[in-house]
Amino acid sequence: MGLTATAIKNAKPKESAYKLTDGGGLYLLVSVSGSRVWRYDYRLNGKRGTYSIGTYPDISLKAARERHREAREYVANGKKPLQIKQNQRANSQLNEKRFSYYAKQWFDKQNLAKATSETMWQRIDKNLIPFLDKKNVNEFTTLDLLNVLLIMSDRGAKETAIKMASVLRRVYNEILILGVVEVNPAASIAELLPKPDFRLKENFGHITSPSEIRVLLQLIDNPSVRQDFVVTQALKLMPLVFLRPKNIRFLKWEYIDFIEKRINIPASEMKTNKALAVPLAKQAMQILKDTQQLTGNEEYVFVSHYSKNGQPISENTTTAALKRLINPDTNEMFGTGYMTSHGFRHMASTRLNELGFDSDVIEIQMSHISGDKIRATYNKAELMDKRIDMMQSWADYLDNLKTDNNVISFKRATA
Repeated sequence: MGLTATAIKNAKPKESAYKLTDGGGLYLLVSVSGSRVWRYDYRLNGKRGTYSIGTYPDISLKAARERHREAREYVANGKKPLQIKQNQRANSQLNEKRFSYYAKQWFDKQNLAKATSETMWQRIDKNLIPFLDKKNVNEFTTLDLLNVLLIMSDRGAKETAIKMASVLRRVYNEILILGVVEVNPAASIAELLPKPDFRLKENFGHITSPSEIRVLLQLIDNPSVRQDFVVTQALKLMPLVFLRPKNIRFLKWEYIDFIEKRINIPASEMKTNKALAVPLAKQAMQILKDTQQLTGNEEYVFVSHYSKNGQPISENTTTAALKRLINPDTNEMFGTGYMTSHGFRHMASTRLNELGFDSDVIEIQMSHISGDKIRATYNKAELMDKRIDMMQSWADYLDNLKTDNNVISFKRATA
């Protein structure tokens, strides 16, 4: 017959400690001082052991029996009951960790190109951590997480919201495996977000007609007095090098070879994970030399004078600057939809093809295809010669377009 609550309550201290047994090795040890401690005696691998469950009345008879049952299961599986408390302490420590801890644990295991990695962590640090570090990860509901994502979506960054929803799902999957949460509150959260209009994206954000390009280039050359010099320089360089905005942002001085007149971007920085050499027209060289006078001592080329730690301009700086350009016909800002930083790539690709340049050479310079895939047609030297010719001719075409309303045809550079 097991113990009763009444028997435990009436147990008085004696001259020596004694046990009140409940069965299965569970007993209440009553000390000389009157303290009462639940203990469980067990045998594992031929050796005796004692597991201290806790004190009475902090742990009631019912609770002691539940913990005794759990401890017996551990012994039956060849484990010491002490591991129960070790696991509890570990879980308690995990519960105290905030989202940033788990996000960093997950992020550090991702195998991403350096530029992609830096951009992703900046997005996490900006859009998720400030909101999700306010309380423990197991206190957030799906609705809580959705509201955080809607902050991004409501400001127009719908694609970013969907990307961050994917991050949340993957981070919470790890939290779930660790046992900190019982369900993943972000499992299907992306389905609740407004979807970007990709048809709109294809038609907006870049211009291709010579007349529009002329206006754009003239506006870039005559910036607002309040615009940061390096932002203007970045905008001037973008049409001349066809690089993705991310590669412009994280462009380093060490990548620029002023002797060979090239930008050499390592594979780790490229979306395609293949190194890219960008021939520099004389106009691009001058832009970089002018910029070097201001930021040449920094790691990155385009470092704002507002930066306190040498970090490059932010993700949306150049696109925001393009939105603020004043339409000469209306005297108002062009705003969203006129041009984006990425739009310079579309602009160059479209016009170069229309102007009759070799599509393979264009695609290679855009880092869309590898030169190895068309080696049967060109050798490596021919490819670079054609790319050098194309880049200089394109820069000359843009210069002429800014000053001559009748420039439509392509003026090739001469050796």
